[in-house]
Amino acid sequence: MKNSNFNNVLVSEVSNFLQEYMMKNNIDTLTADNCAELLGNSNILSNKVGPKKGFNFRQMLRDGRDEKINLVDGAFQERPKTKWFLNKIIR
Repeated sequence: MKNSNFNNVLVSEVSNFLQEYMMKNNIDTLTADNCAELLGNSNILSNKVGPKKGFNFRQMLRDGRDEKINLVDGAFQERPKTKWFLNKIIR
């Protein structure tokens, strides 16, 4: 895979945390900003680095889209606005 500041182990940790949170709280969809806040509050991924709050999580999503790392489970990009969302996956 190409270079990324993230690795697939961290992607897996992020995916598991967010999917478990959505299952426990009966949430079907989260925005990238919601995810970044949850990850920052849980000290899994900083949401205070970069030009905008949540930049690290959105960069992880972009790196997954660009196949530099695995894509976060349930992540998709709405077009044409290109906003990121995360759907709950029934496992």
